[in-house]
Amino acid sequence: MNFRIYHPAATLVPYVKHYYYLENANSGLINLPQNLFSLGDLYMVFLQEGEVTFQPSQHASFTLPSASVIGHFTCHHQIRVKGPVKMTVVQLNAYGCYKLAGLDMSAFNNYYRDLQKHNNCSWQKLTQDLATTIDPISLDITLNNAFTSMLAENNHPLKQVDEVADYMLRHQGYINIDRLTRKFKTSRPTLERKFMEVIGITPQLYARMLRFRDAMRNMQKMTVEQWQSFITTNDYYNHAQFIQDFQFFKGEPPVMDQQTNMPVIAQMVRPMAVA
Repeated sequence: MNFRIYHPAATLVPYVKHYYYLENANSGLINLPQNLFSLGDLYMVFLQEGEVTFQPSQHASFTLPSASVIGHFTCHHQIRVKGPVKMTVVQLNAYGCYKLAGLDMSAFNNYYRDLQKHNNCSWQKLTQDLATTIDPISLDITLNNAFTSMLAENNHPLKQVDEVADYMLRHQGYINIDRLTRKFKTSRPTLERKFMEVIGITPQLYARMLRFRDAMRNMQKMTVEQWQSFITTNDYYNHAQFIQDFQFFKGEPPVMDQQTNMPVIAQMVRPMAVA
């Protein structure tokens, strides 16, 4: 497998987080590098060669076209490829797709949107440019130029959702909705409606994703005793909720230690390719 990571231009931050280029010669289920298609972020996929199919555990499978954006998964999923595969992946933050494309994000959870059918012809041009970019070294230049132009030409206001999402991210999801509505002086229905449009999921589910992601990161750094203290003294997260979320987002229950009845920490070192 050939795998490259690129950093976007500073002017595209925080909407664009990373660019990835992936070549894979095999077919079948694919083990992706850590943080690719990870929980809570959005992804655009530009497929230069091969076939990529997503299989959500609770929804029908779908095969990606040459240019697409993938919505949030609300269940565990697997990725199957038919190689050789060459693809460019753009990692966006929670509201990055809305900022760049202005799509109603609630319309394709557990599914995708074909960017070449978008009413902005810039997506067709970017797809063509990437298909003819033979040298992966210059990949970030092509993407930076395209996204910079899109931001300059289009105005997709984020309706304060970016401020709320950033606040939730700073607190790693350890916050309740009533506190958010008071802080940002909005009603709960309005906050949920805006979140669904701009991010694609409810603020409750987004907070749940952030908490689980933070718990996984903490578990990988802690001993069993430290983890047990962390999970039992947390006002927003507990042992039972973690096990429930682990099965929800990863599609399997965690391996439990028979003596401590705690998840086996070694298991958590595996790449967390959930989304």
